[in-house]
Amino acid sequence: MLRNYLKLTWRNLSKNKAFSFINIAGLAIGMGACILILEYVSFELSYDQFNSKTGDIYRVYNDRYQNGKLVQHGTITYSAVSPDMQTDFPEVVNHTRMVPNGGQILINGDQRIEVQDAMNVEPSFFQMFDYPLVAQEKPVLLNTPNEVVLSESVARNIFRYNGSDLRSLLGRLVTISRDSLPYKVTAIMADIPENSHLRFSMLMPYMSLNDIYHWRESVHDYTDSDFWHYIQLRHGTDYKAFEKKLAAFSDRHLQGNKVSGSVEKFYLQPLSKAHLYSDFEYEIGKTASATVVWGVVDHCLVHHRDRLGELYQPFHGALR
Repeated sequence: MLRNYLKLTWRNLSKNKAFSFINIAGLAIGMGACILILEYVSFELSYDQFNSKTGDIYRVYNDRYQNGKLVQHGTITYSAVSPDMQTDFPEVVNHTRMVPNGGQILINGDQRIEVQDAMNVEPSFFQMFDYPLVAQEKPVLLNTPNEVVLSESVARNIFRYNGSDLRSLLGRLVTISRDSLPYKVTAIMADIPENSHLRFSMLMPYMSLNDIYHWRESVHDYTDSDFWHYIQLRHGTDYKAFEKKLAAFSDRHLQGNKVSGSVEKFYLQPLSKAHLYSDFEYEIGKTASATVVWGVVDHCLVHHRDRLGELYQPFHGALR
């Protein structure tokens, strides 16, 4: 029976060669395009999944109201927020603050390069995030003011180094922009994965914001909101249930609008959603749109359902 079906199918193909060729070629090209699209979707969904603690890390975002009107919906807030969350709530087991500090000129003798994606972060940054270190001088990094962590590409560039032992670059000194004191290279990290929503190639100590630049609001403040926060919750914590406690947290520290001049509401966004689900002002990360990603998938599935239907028509009579 199957042999007869195959014969009939082949006869139908032979009678409608041009039509069959166009449909089969179109389907093959479309399926190839769909495979590429699925690769793209898989990549977009993989953002930040290389972090072993992704499921427990959240970024804090802040809605600000004045006279009952929403005036800011952003990922920046006050420097005291995540430290006080860790103090106030046992569910918060770690936190890190960060401030983008791009446009830095890195100098080593007559070699100068511009680093557009530098950041100041706390020592806890490397406890929370799994950005691989290929060489490091000490176990705890960025806990003194004049040290710096460079990506492998930046380190090779600034020191003109083509060798294999990157440990030989540890302890070297570089000058950063207008700072009078040199910075010591205490670690070199692998270049940041493409599927990281945070992008940086040089990290400097968060404490240097105050110790070197005398930005006192960076220490503990509820009036200057230029800081990004990520917190780590105890594994298994229901973040939505925890989030309900943040209204009382705001009342306790900001007393309505008495401290900052605004009514502040705090929320959490899972790290796994930071790339595809952002409608925030002052976005620190690399973002895309989940609507676009899933729209592409839907289009691909619908298109190929229709194409398969067209291809089936010439064989329909033969297979009945």
